Amino acid sequence: MSRLYQPGLPLVSMIALLSLALLGAGAPAYADPPPNAAPQFSDYPITRDDLARTGVHPKVRLNSPLARRYITVIHQEFTQPPNFSGHFRVARWGCGTDCRNFAVLDQNTGSTFTLPGVEEIAGVMGNDEERVDFRPDSRLLIISGCINDGTAPGKFYYLWTGKRLQRIGSAPLVVEPIDTTPVDVSAP
Repeated sequence: MSRLYQPGLPLVSMIALLSLALLGAGAPAYADPPPNAAPQFSDYPITRDDLARTGVHPKVRLNSPLARRYITVIHQEFTQPPNFSGHFRVARWGCGTDCRNFAVLDQNTGSTFTLPGVEEIAGVMGNDEERVDFRPDSRLLIISGCINDGTAPGKFYYLWTGKRLQRIGSAPLVVEPIDTTPVDVSAP
């Protein structure tokens, strides 16, 4: 059985061990989630560095071809309050029936970020989850659906690192069966 006090251990070492034990008890709430658990927004809270600066926003910079293609919606969204990870704004737009895409706008610097290679996030029949889900007080962003029609339907978890979205996991997408039985419209 392990004990904090061990005979022959110098007093300085015992104090160091006690300090580490006490610090461990007050571990920050943003520690990594348990393995195999789906990431939750509360697992990745924002920090003081993520807060919005006061004053006038800098001019928006369209840093990718995709951002330049959706210049109007990005400019409109950039003027709105932050909605993701403290001082960021997620701009979303439609790209067809049940299709979405997005950009992350840094309202402190004017930078625009997109996911490289992602042209569309298509929905899946029988799943009503938001295609792009996020919170103002979290660094987690969740994509639900098929990316570019080239992936199996899934939930894709991304962590905002301050400079990019880093994929931290994925899970199968739960799809409810849809009743496709023909309805007899001629019945009274």
